[in-house]
Amino acid sequence: MYSLKEESAKIKLLKSQVDDYWNRHSAQTTLFYAAIVILVLLFGLLFMVLRAFWLHKRHQKELVEQNKLLAQQRDTEKKLNEQLNAATQSKLVFFTNVSHDLRTPLTLIAEPVEQLEMADYLTPQHHALIKIASKNVKILRRLINQILDFRKYENGKLTVNLSEVHIAELMRDWTESFTAIARKRDIKLNIDIKIESSATLAIDVEKIERVFFNLMSNAFKYTADNGKIHLVCTCDESQLIFSVEDTGQGIAMDDLGNIFDRFYQVDKIHPNGSGIGLSLAKAFIELHGGSIDVESAPGKGSKFTVKLPVRHVCDNAATNVSRLITDSEVNAELGDIELETVNEGDDKPLLLIIDDNADIRKMIRELLSAEYRIIEAANGKDGIRLASKYVPDLIICDVMMPVMDGLECCRRIKDEITTSHIPVLMLTACSMDEQRIQGYESGADGYLSKPFNSKMLSMRCENLIENRKRIKNLLGANQDVKASAPKAEERPSVPEAQPDIDNEFYARFVELVNNEMGNPDLNIDTLAAKMGIGRSQFYRKIKALTNYSPVELLRKMRLTKARELLATTDRSISEIAYGVGFSAPAYFTRVFREMFDESPSEMRTRLGIKD
Repeated sequence: MYSLKEESAKIKLLKSQVDDYWNRHSAQTTLFYAAIVILVLLFGLLFMVLRAFWLHKRHQKELVEQNKLLAQQRDTEKKLNEQLNAATQSKLVFFTNVSHDLRTPLTLIAEPVEQLEMADYLTPQHHALIKIASKNVKILRRLINQILDFRKYENGKLTVNLSEVHIAELMRDWTESFTAIARKRDIKLNIDIKIESSATLAIDVEKIERVFFNLMSNAFKYTADNGKIHLVCTCDESQLIFSVEDTGQGIAMDDLGNIFDRFYQVDKIHPNGSGIGLSLAKAFIELHGGSIDVESAPGKGSKFTVKLPVRHVCDNAATNVSRLITDSEVNAELGDIELETVNEGDDKPLLLIIDDNADIRKMIRELLSAEYRIIEAANGKDGIRLASKYVPDLIICDVMMPVMDGLECCRRIKDEITTSHIPVLMLTACSMDEQRIQGYESGADGYLSKPFNSKMLSMRCENLIENRKRIKNLLGANQDVKASAPKAEERPSVPEAQPDIDNEFYARFVELVNNEMGNPDLNIDTLAAKMGIGRSQFYRKIKALTNYSPVELLRKMRLTKARELLATTDRSISEIAYGVGFSAPAYFTRVFREMFDESPSEMRTRLGIKD
């Protein structure tokens, strides 16, 4: 019994020891796995740290390399900028020196031109050419002065010479030069000077006058006829404010921030100026301690506002200052040349000049007026309208123009049925082959580079018209009927040298006449209406293509058809006369004899045909 209890106790003890062992084993196992997990995590963390370190180190290395490259690029760009600035300054210095050098020959040109302008022994044509030269001498002198003044400003050598003036009187005096231009172009010029006549301030009169002239001339340049320009001027104790507002074409938002930069032109394709006027105006204003602002929107116009601080010189007595920019200079900048009307009764060839520069048009007109009747247009759009209306014998067209350039104008002229035959001579200041290729692709018949020689211009015009006459004569020769009996397939036709559009036009005309041959009431008005063009355009087109008037050509075609019928049919002369549209056989016989030197009956007798 005792031994059994003892054994049971031992078993329990052993069981408890085993349980304790398994508990420790489980704890150790758990601890072991936990240690393994911790070690794995530690290794993972260590790997992440090392990887991050390696990445950071590599990134730093890349950053160092990039910084080196950026530094090299910066040094390269800095060097290039220095070279560019040096080259730019060198060019500007050269340009300035050239401008200085131009003053001497310009002075030597200006004085003889001025003397010739006052001479009374020149012909009217010579007077007109001298006026053009005088006008452009003034413009060239002003541009040279602008360049030299701007260089002085950039070099810090431009000074302000203040003088006390009555600003209201000065402003009114300045605006007088623009009133005549405004009346001529039907521009409503509103002048609102809200300054007491006794108010004075100190300004550099020459510089502010040039600022005023620049703003006003720009307003007139970019404002169409019948537009509006509004000048407002106010002055209080602290500042003078004047603004120039127009209803012109306006300035795009992308260009507003750049218009005061030197040599910047809003319209880079067809610029109206040198790109230095506004930058110089801003420089003059800043020398006075003022500012200039612009508000503009495309199609609505622009408004320039100048603000100048009111200052006074020690001597408050206002001085009388004469105008520095004269009426002649305003007219030189803005004046237009009157267009002459066409003399319809003159037999000279009609020439259409399309150029946005009024002086170029005037000069060409004066050079060629002895040989041609001349009409003018200031842009391609107006040129197309005048070409369709008058159907000239020759068109001289500039390449670079506002509204519609010369290439598009030439293309439309050649595509229009009433004007396709007209030779077009293109004028260009660019001698690039690419532009010439574009011109010939648009249908131009010839090119002449600016500046051009008057003899060369005259000969090119004469040659183009003579070539057109040769085509007319070739057509007339094709239409002449030989003394032998004509064949049924013989018809008047346009030579192959003619453009396709002219072939189509003439083919339609011939088909229409053949279909209406027996109609005695067929006339020019009817033919023009059925061809879909006006009577005058129809007349000029047929005359230009065939060298015959439509009446002469219609009669010639009727007589040619009658001669064919006389030789190939046994119909009576009266039947044939009525069949080709003659209402009286006696009249038919008379005009037939005039054309073929024999009567219808004599022709049939000669050919052995009994009537």
